[in-house]
Amino acid sequence: MTAIVATTIGQVRGVDLGGAVAWRGIPYAQPPVGALRHRPPLPADSWIGVRDASRFGARAMQTVLPGRVILGPQPAAVDDPQRMSEDCLYVNVCAPDRPSPTPRPVFVWIHGGGYLTGAGPDGIGDGEMFVRNHDVVVVTFNYRLGAFGFFDDTNCGVLDQIAALRWVRDNIAAFGGDPRQVTLGGVSAGAKSVATLMAAPSASGLFQRAISQSGGGDHVTTVEVARATVDRLGIDRRHIPSVPARELLAAQQTVSPPLYGVWTWRPVVDGTVLPDVPARRIAAGSAAKVALLASSAANEAGTFVGLDPRAARPAPRVLTEAFGAERARRILDVYGDDLAAVMTDERYGIPTLRLVDGQSRHAPTWRYRFDGTLPGAVRAGHGTDVAFAWAVGDFGDPAADELSRVMHAAWGSFVRDGKVDWTPYEPTRRPTMIMATPPRMEDDPDSARRQAWPDTWPSGTWF
Repeated sequence: MTAIVATTIGQVRGVDLGGAVAWRGIPYAQPPVGALRHRPPLPADSWIGVRDASRFGARAMQTVLPGRVILGPQPAAVDDPQRMSEDCLYVNVCAPDRPSPTPRPVFVWIHGGGYLTGAGPDGIGDGEMFVRNHDVVVVTFNYRLGAFGFFDDTNCGVLDQIAALRWVRDNIAAFGGDPRQVTLGGVSAGAKSVATLMAAPSASGLFQRAISQSGGGDHVTTVEVARATVDRLGIDRRHIPSVPARELLAAQQTVSPPLYGVWTWRPVVDGTVLPDVPARRIAAGSAAKVALLASSAANEAGTFVGLDPRAARPAPRVLTEAFGAERARRILDVYGDDLAAVMTDERYGIPTLRLVDGQSRHAPTWRYRFDGTLPGAVRAGHGTDVAFAWAVGDFGDPAADELSRVMHAAWGSFVRDGKVDWTPYEPTRRPTMIMATPPRMEDDPDSARRQAWPDTWPSGTWF
């Protein structure tokens, strides 16, 4: 494929990676600045000539965490975590450099970071290993975060994601991709975003397959909670559009300090963009026929506890607020007062089960649990499985390298063909692939813990 591609609004020149070509920093919407702050994204303006697409766009406004944790092997290309701007709505594409007789499947990835931090290339770079190994087109993008993306009931961050998917629909054929074979995937907040988009009416038809890695469909809030959070910013609402971006970011940090802030900003059930909690919408068939591959890690909270030993301590309060003291005590008893395990399941494990329980009624669904070990990191911790699935490099450990090969192959099969080679999930036996060394199938793993939780509960606040 030539490095120069014509999009609907102008030509872009990419970077030759040897076997693949990457185009970075392509605008998919107008910069959401000035009067467009906290407004739905508008189509990007066209340009004349060929636009250089060799550099990733700026990150959305966010706090740059000191001593930023880098998990696992790193991709060849990364963005600059210090470079951020409200002008952040950019998409990145990576595709094979050779022609194909038919359009290629497309893998669109949503980054994580608790709706507070992160960028499209986080942990995966251009995604060229999927491009080279599975002959697909990979797309990543940035979206508005924190008080810029989820202020009040705006849902701008969600609308940005939908705008990016519409850009893919309208432009990906020029890069050799098939807009009728789009897999939408994400990790953490990105995975929760996948569920939100499965539930959002305006995203219907924009993707045909979905991958949820440490997500679920419960981490949303109501208009009332969103507005109460905004009120704590201490800024007069009338002045919000004119507040300097750095000042708004500083105010955001008072409401949501690093680490605990990842539980604060969420998509809002507003009745329009998101009519109801995604788990309920999905169970009712909002994403009928969208094949799903969903996972959680065995020790999600281990990552957070490693960063801050206090992270799991609110578990008794969170459970009591959600269920009352008696039910909270019963849950804690089942877990033997292992607060990190409670946090793992309340945040990710049980919401993922609810997601696959609901979607398996309407489409082929597969579940796995990540039990692998990333050298130098906590076993099966939150986010440690990204490097395995994306096969970004050599782990320097034969067992980890082999598990990465297995996971990468399974994801590649799903993106290309919409299936994996183990038993599909169904809510009676709950067959689950345990991604360990070696991988194995289990029916309903940790069933006693699963049965301790009610079917629904409000998404708790861990700060």
